[in-house]
Amino acid sequence: MDAQVAFPPMEIRPICPYTPFTDRDIEQSIPERFEKQVRLYGDRLAIKSAENSLTYNDLNAIANRLARKILAHRGNHAEAVALMFEHGASVLAAMLGVLKTGKFYLVLDPSYPRERLAHMLADSGAGLIVTHTQILPLIATLSNEAKDVLNLDALEGSLSDENLGLNLSPDALAMLIYTSGSTGQPKGVMHSHKNVLVDARNFTNAFYISSHDRWLLYTSMSFAHSVRTIYGAFLNGSAIFPYDLKKKGFGELADWLLSNKITLMRSLPTTFRNFMATLPAEMTFPNIRILTVGGEPATRADVDLFNQHFCHPSVLVHPLGPTECLTVCWNFIPHGTRLQDKPAVGYPLQDKTVLLLDESGAEVPVGEIGEICVKSRYIALGYWRDPERTKAAFLPDPHDSTGRIYRTGDLGVLAKDGCLTHMGRRDFQMKIRGYRVDPSEIEGALRTIDGVSDAVVVGRENAIGEKQLIAYYVPTATAPITVTKIRNDLARVIPDFMIPDAFVRIDAIPYTPNGKFDRISLPPPARERPVLRVAFVPPATKIEDEIAQIWCRILNLDCIGVNDSLLDLGANSLKMTQIINRLRDEFQVELPLKALFEAPTIAKLAIELDARKVRSGTCEPPQLIVGASHD
Repeated sequence: MDAQVAFPPMEIRPICPYTPFTDRDIEQSIPERFEKQVRLYGDRLAIKSAENSLTYNDLNAIANRLARKILAHRGNHAEAVALMFEHGASVLAAMLGVLKTGKFYLVLDPSYPRERLAHMLADSGAGLIVTHTQILPLIATLSNEAKDVLNLDALEGSLSDENLGLNLSPDALAMLIYTSGSTGQPKGVMHSHKNVLVDARNFTNAFYISSHDRWLLYTSMSFAHSVRTIYGAFLNGSAIFPYDLKKKGFGELADWLLSNKITLMRSLPTTFRNFMATLPAEMTFPNIRILTVGGEPATRADVDLFNQHFCHPSVLVHPLGPTECLTVCWNFIPHGTRLQDKPAVGYPLQDKTVLLLDESGAEVPVGEIGEICVKSRYIALGYWRDPERTKAAFLPDPHDSTGRIYRTGDLGVLAKDGCLTHMGRRDFQMKIRGYRVDPSEIEGALRTIDGVSDAVVVGRENAIGEKQLIAYYVPTATAPITVTKIRNDLARVIPDFMIPDAFVRIDAIPYTPNGKFDRISLPPPARERPVLRVAFVPPATKIEDEIAQIWCRILNLDCIGVNDSLLDLGANSLKMTQIINRLRDEFQVELPLKALFEAPTIAKLAIELDARKVRSGTCEPPQLIVGASHD
């Protein structure tokens, strides 16, 4: 079977009768729709995390108490409220609490660098931060200005948990979602209640979502990818199962999916294929009826993995959904489908029209590549406090005074039947692990580092077709520079997913004769060990050598010293997870992901592995490599 399927195929089956989400249902606020689910399903599970479980009645009560506390502190005017929590139930309750007040929220991921968090906090103008106890020390470091801080853990039990009953407009601002910006700072995308309700309506009616569905949520709550899961669930009485991937890695995820009988799973393609690589060949997930893989291009191999580890009649959905538009189009791929090419992103939803335009703004003929532009009444309100950028990206619809056209910067080609295939970016922005990344932001950060005079960042595909960031830097003549210092300095200003996988030292940025930057002339990244803060020391024992071979394969390096830090070598969370899996297979020892942070060098990890093998009774005497030594 080789097919690109437009809309819900017959294979999608609801797990129980569902209630359609009507057009009338989008003419309300998110809290109004949510409170209806509370009345219908109050005693049903709303959230189950590793720490606690909440019913819809529990969740609504917490949100109502928080809303009253916020109004008492800040009044009832519209404003931004910042939310900063660990991944779990508390941040979900806080989102609803803010929305019930008529204010709007932004989620600050505590794993982001402090400078980036401080910028988002200042740019949003948020005078209030809602958090919980473990984040309070971090918040104290973010702003020189006095901020009003509410600790959700310390809410008074005397606050009423009854609904507030405020009359909230569906067109009011609900959230700011920050994305990478070409100016060197992230920009805030504004979405209304109605935009979110429209997206939830489309998911509900296409996926036949009901109160019996169970959603996995492991993407960052600050990321637009999570919005579909959160409100697809809460606006239909479904249950959400948060899983902290950054802390736990993939080690417990398969069991989490199986033991909780997850039915709906959203994933980035990169995360999906790395998770699949940890599974035994025969493992399947029979309860998952819909797997959505989007946020970056999927591959034919991803479809093959879906066929291997999921079961008929499950369906793979590959969508296109920029942060500014939420979901634009999607492709439904039934289990058992075999593709000869990469999957298309499918067909536009009922309230989104896809136009492919050339540089002059004219539509291109069918079969030709053009910029993907989205025409709709339900796209972002614009960029927060940035009217110029808003004007450039959001154009008026000449045929509908209530609609606008968003220029995505993505390229695509339409087939005769209207099926859209994504063809990359028009500019140099790219998707890295599902996040939209503007290389100029990274380049700007690199140029501020003492010892770097100039830099350029490009994306290159690795052996399995994943896009990776490669930084080319020109050192200054005076200050010596190491990759260790570059990585450490970048980690203070940009998040993990924006830090390049490799750094290549060059004498000068190449340019063409007409003065344009010549990307073609950049050399491919070498496999040689980068210049680090520590001297190279070779492995001295068999176990050190075996660990070094695993690290070299995954990090694409020819040699690694036993005192080299994984983070200095460019190991992000996904690569660390791959290393954990290979170590488990090689040494038959289960290691948590945190072991690599506690023992980030080969020398320390070898000691840890030996200790674990001693405890398990499988230890062998260390075997020295002839001629090797630790100096």
